[in-house]
Amino acid sequence: MQNLSDQTQIPSSNERETASQQMPEYQEGMGPQEGYQYQPPLYTPEPPPLQYAQQQQYQYQPYGTWSPGDVNPRERTSMGLKVGTAALLCYLFGWVGGLVFFLLERENRFVRFHAMQSLLFFGAMSILGWICNFFPYALFGLGGVVGLVSFIGWIVLMVAAHRGRYYKLPLFGDYAEQLITSIRL
Repeated sequence: MQNLSDQTQIPSSNERETASQQMPEYQEGMGPQEGYQYQPPLYTPEPPPLQYAQQQQYQYQPYGTWSPGDVNPRERTSMGLKVGTAALLCYLFGWVGGLVFFLLERENRFVRFHAMQSLLFFGAMSILGWICNFFPYALFGLGGVVGLVSFIGWIVLMVAAHRGRYYKLPLFGDYAEQLITSIRL
């Protein structure tokens, strides 16, 4: 019998290569967890399908921009006021404010439109209110409805005008647009 301890076995070159592949060499002071570096993932996420992008109905607008069809809020009228402020003032005082701004503003179509719409809408509401107050028993409750419609219209129109939007009321908006093109002061 041979003594195995007496024989020194020298590893072959193949065994040396496999041993070096199995045991990674670490720098001094670094364990196996600390020596690894970040490897990026092998996959990249795909963009959403095209049909998803087409389903989105909204568009992001950064702050300080206006929609197409709106008026530039930094634009000035011939009186020196900002356009949104002048349009708001057309509605603030009812038909009287509309009449004043329609007579004073000669160049800005946006302000003239809101002045004429204010003049027509609040003029009609004032006349309906006076008729309802003159015949309170015949038109029972109609005065309150006219007042409520006038108040809601007043708020909605002031907000829309100050934001720089052409907000056309169903009957009065088209008629106001026709009148500002035909009447030149």
